Amino acid sequence: MRRFYFVFTLAIMVLAVASCKKDNVPDGSNEDLNAHGNNKVTSILLDFKQTLKHKSTGTLIADSAEWYLEGLLNLEQANNSHEFGRVDFYHDTLIVNLIGNQVSLVDLNNLYSAISDWVNNIKQSKNNESYTFDIINLSFEETGLKNGDKNLAVSLSGGLIGYIPNYVPFDSTDYWYWCCGMGKCGDYTGQYIGRDATTELQFKFRHPLVVEPTGYFVSVQSSLAMFYDYMDNENPFGQYMMFYRSGYGPNVPDICPSPDELNYYLNKFDYIKTSKAIPGKTFSNVEVGWSHGVALPYWEAMHYYTLYFGEKIENPK
Repeated sequence: MRRFYFVFTLAIMVLAVASCKKDNVPDGSNEDLNAHGNNKVTSILLDFKQTLKHKSTGTLIADSAEWYLEGLLNLEQANNSHEFGRVDFYHDTLIVNLIGNQVSLVDLNNLYSAISDWVNNIKQSKNNESYTFDIINLSFEETGLKNGDKNLAVSLSGGLIGYIPNYVPFDSTDYWYWCCGMGKCGDYTGQYIGRDATTELQFKFRHPLVVEPTGYFVSVQSSLAMFYDYMDNENPFGQYMMFYRSGYGPNVPDICPSPDELNYYLNKFDYIKTSKAIPGKTFSNVEVGWSHGVALPYWEAMHYYTLYFGEKIENPK
C-alpha cells in the first residue's frame, strides 16, 4: 500500500530571504543549467507538467524529482520580479515513500497538487491580489525511519511586490493643482503651467525605478480604473485609492493635493494595476485623466486611469 501523508508544521516568520542554489540538470549530472538557456529550461519544466497530468507510472531519482518539482512550482507560483520589502516565510513538511532512491510520478503529481493548493490557499488568505511568492524551495531530508521514507521540506517566501517604493516619490515642492494644466499650487503657484497632478502621476507611473526588458507589444487591450472600485478606509486624504473630492457649491474649487497625498496615490498604483491585469498580457502603459461635474447643490472632482496591456515581444539579448 502506497503511503502518502502530511505533517503540517506551518510557521510564519519575517526574515531575510535565504535559499540554496541547485545546479543539477534533470538527469542528475553536474552540467551547468545555464547551458540549457532560459527557453530550454522552461520547455523542460512544461513537458514535466504534461507528464504529471498523464499520471505516468514511471519513477524519477530523488534528486531529479526535487529539481523538476521545485522548478515547476517556481515557474508557476513565484515567477516575478523578486522585489519585496517585507518577506513572510512559510514552512511545511511532507513525508514521501521512496522505492530505493526513486519517487513515483504518481506521488510527484500528488505532491505538486498538494503544494499548489497550499500556496493558493495562503494567497487567498491574504485577500490582496498583489500578494505573490518570491521563491519556493524543496529539499529531501532523511526521516531516520527504516522504511525508506524521506521528508520533503517545503519553504515559501512571499510578500507584496512594490512594498519598497517602485516609483520616484514626489518631493516637498510637489504641490500640483489636481487638473486642468494649471501647474503648481500653494507657494509655487504660477510654475509649470500646462502640467498638473494628472500629468505628474502619469509620468511617474510610466517610469518605475525598476527598468523592464525592452520589447514591443501586440494585441493591446485597455482597462479602465475608476475611483469607486478602490475604497480604502485607511486613506488619510479621502475614501479611495485614487483622487476624488466632492462637496457643496456651484463650482469645483481649485484643489491643491499635497506631496504626501500624491505619494499615497503613487504607492497604490501597483495594486490597481494588478487588479486590472488582463490574463496573458503584460502592462504596457497608462493614461491618467480627470473629470468633474456639478449637479447643484453638489460638485465632484476625480481622476481615472486607462491602463493598457498587451502581449510583450521582448528584444533578443
